[in-house]
Amino acid sequence: MASAIVRQWHLLTLLPKGPRRIDTATLEDRLRARGLVVHRRTIQRDLVELASVFPLVCDERTKPYGWRWADDAELLCAIPALLGARNGVPEVDLVLHVRAAAVRAVSEGLRGPEGQARAVHVEARASVADRVAVRASVPDGCALRRWLFGFADALEVIAPTHLRAELAEKAARIATVYDDG
Repeated sequence: MASAIVRQWHLLTLLPKGPRRIDTATLEDRLRARGLVVHRRTIQRDLVELASVFPLVCDERTKPYGWRWADDAELLCAIPALLGARNGVPEVDLVLHVRAAAVRAVSEGLRGPEGQARAVHVEARASVADRVAVRASVPDGCALRRWLFGFADALEVIAPTHLRAELAEKAARIATVYDDG
């Protein structure tokens, strides 16, 4: 059995950002996939304890209750991933429109340790205004978001829509910081 701190760190990396949420049964399964066998009640106690320190929210409107990071949890992606933490992380089907000049770098990055894509498909030719469609199945987490922002001026996230909206909102907040108006 892992120590409480290791188990709780794994829990923090498994919690989604809103509006999505995750119940303790799913957390139990994902922890088990990472080699951490723990009872659901322990997970519930851990989440309550973590919520006293971190900006976590429990949605109690319907059962099973769901946990997630609070909307204002800005430092969410500052929590580093743990070794082996990719196991049990949900994947998303990512669709990007990439500037033709950046396709190679983006597709290699998706296949590499940054993206950890299971599959990457690059369209044969430019589809929209010198942009090439790139599709990949990738773990949905902070590493993906950091990586996407590294190519922010070379690509556009088309899907999934929740990721597109999240990145658009963050880009808008960044733009206000640099607005000289």
